[in-house]
Amino acid sequence: MKPASPAGKQKITVAVLVAVALATIFVLPALVPEPSLQDEPGAQAPANTTSPTSVKPSAAAEKTHYRQESQNVLAQIIGIRDRLLGQGVETWAAVEFKQALDQVAAGDEQYQYGEYNTALDAYQQALGGLESLEQLGQAKLERALLDGQAAIESLNINTATAAIELASAIAASDPQVTALVTRLAVLPQVSELVTRGEEAAALDQLEAARDALQQAVTLDPAHQRAAQGLANTRSGLTDATFRQHMSRGYAALEAGDYATARSAFGAASAVRPGDPAIAQALAQVGNRESQTGVNERLRQAAALEADESWQDAVTLYQALLTEDPSLSEARVRLVPSQVRAALDADLAGYIEDPLRLSNAKTYRQAQARLADARGIGDGGPRLAGQIETLDRLLVAAVSSIEVQFRSDNLTEVTLFRIAQLGRFQTHSMKLKPGRYIVGGTRKGFRDVRVEFTITGAEDVDPIVVACEESI
Repeated sequence: MKPASPAGKQKITVAVLVAVALATIFVLPALVPEPSLQDEPGAQAPANTTSPTSVKPSAAAEKTHYRQESQNVLAQIIGIRDRLLGQGVETWAAVEFKQALDQVAAGDEQYQYGEYNTALDAYQQALGGLESLEQLGQAKLERALLDGQAAIESLNINTATAAIELASAIAASDPQVTALVTRLAVLPQVSELVTRGEEAAALDQLEAARDALQQAVTLDPAHQRAAQGLANTRSGLTDATFRQHMSRGYAALEAGDYATARSAFGAASAVRPGDPAIAQALAQVGNRESQTGVNERLRQAAALEADESWQDAVTLYQALLTEDPSLSEARVRLVPSQVRAALDADLAGYIEDPLRLSNAKTYRQAQARLADARGIGDGGPRLAGQIETLDRLLVAAVSSIEVQFRSDNLTEVTLFRIAQLGRFQTHSMKLKPGRYIVGGTRKGFRDVRVEFTITGAEDVDPIVVACEESI
């Protein structure tokens, strides 16, 4: 015959105890002689039959009271006892539970002899012990839950198993217990993954650590150690990625590759939005790019100065100062450039229109500017050419040029504001550089008018003045 299982034995024990309790409550009182009570009201008492040994009514009532109280306490005992058995009390308080049951048995014995008062005391002592065991069971459950959770967090499989088995024995259907049972089932895998992840993190193998810890969290989302490790690893990866972008940005900044620097710092901002280091880095890019642009334009201005393009250099310096009035180098270099630009413009003006030199005041001004130009040492090839050309023009401006006029000996010729030349075939006279107008008149013919210029720089072709178109 197959031996009964522990669960079967437990059920048999419970059934026997229930039968005993029921017999104690309902059968035993009928078998124990009750104290005699007074006849019911209205019944005629036998005359002179009172026995000295009869139980007094007060004693009978007291006995009945203790019997009923005993039954009430015993009913409570049975309820608590059954609950404790359901909580596996024999696994965590076997001695105390047996002591309480022994107290119940002692009370049962007194009850059988009709000693209800003594039985009640025994029952109440047993009830107190069982109530204490219920409280102890609740405390053990709470302690087991805490120990189980702590052991799971510390990856201590043996301690976690013992604590959770105890909690399961006390309250198998408790939601906290069932949750711990579920977590315990995957604890070996979680322990291996967390250990692997933490070791990888210690070796700075952050991606491997992240993958292992992510698997652990997937298996046990409530595992705080795994979750915190995963959070730290992700943060470490974020920091590493952020540092990589920032390093790339600063390297590009040092190389003067501002577009790449901005791109790298933008990538860093996507990893860690709002980080003040990004704003500072972008500000450096802007400042460095601005300074580079300023330096480049200063170099351009210097090149224009070397090329004697003074006005272009002035324009560039002024643009730089408009953008940033604090640029001292541009301000210092602007003044001599303005001086040279003004001199260059004056010299070019005299050279481009040498006839202006026929005016005495303009002539004197040109002489003064020529002296200024000669006062500049090593002024450059353009300035040297301007000095040479203007000097020649000034000489020519005060030199007379032989000019020959030709006519038909029939036309009256007049050199306006100079002289009346009359009729001639050819006529020569010396004239200084300037603009002149010569006119001719002849009766019956249309008047003629000839304008010519003498620059003094080259020979003048003969001036022909003859009225040939009849009216």
